[in-house]
Amino acid sequence: MTEITSAHAEWAVVDRLRSMLNETPHAQYNVTQSYGLCVAILAWVMQRVRTPENAANSQEDRAAISVKAALDAQNVEALPWGLKTGGLGPVNSDFLGFTAFNFLKWLRDASCHGDARQVFPVNSGGSLLGFELRATAKKDRERSLILSEIDLRRIGIALATMYCRALQSAASPASNHFVQDAQSMCEERIAA
Repeated sequence: MTEITSAHAEWAVVDRLRSMLNETPHAQYNVTQSYGLCVAILAWVMQRVRTPENAANSQEDRAAISVKAALDAQNVEALPWGLKTGGLGPVNSDFLGFTAFNFLKWLRDASCHGDARQVFPVNSGGSLLGFELRATAKKDRERSLILSEIDLRRIGIALATMYCRALQSAASPASNHFVQDAQSMCEERIAA
């Protein structure tokens, strides 16, 4: 077991949630499990990436801010977000023109705030298939979105991966050095 130092705490928590979301789900509670893990990732990351630039006091702060900038530059229709807002087939025009950041912020607010926002199960034949989220953003109209288990996994894994990579890059120029450093901390403490 690796000790989680303060420099590695954010990465370790978000990476573990990503890993759990990527594992084979519990057969009976797969959709609920995916929802819970995705929402935990959304709550952590989307709050953290909104760190004001004038409050950036660490490498982790600057890494979080860089994720927001990257999300602001991505269209919500592009993968990995893959929200269909036009074209053939079922579309969701509620999010037409949204950046990935705007969409993920709405999704975080819709799933994490308790002020009249609504989350409903989507069932078919007694099986839970996903969740419908409805929320009104500040000075905006109500928007609605249905997310399946696959959607929840794709969005949660993509956001966690993006965030963890940014933290790793900020901490070390070598891509695996950050993870190896986290693992070596425990070994050094045990040896001492």
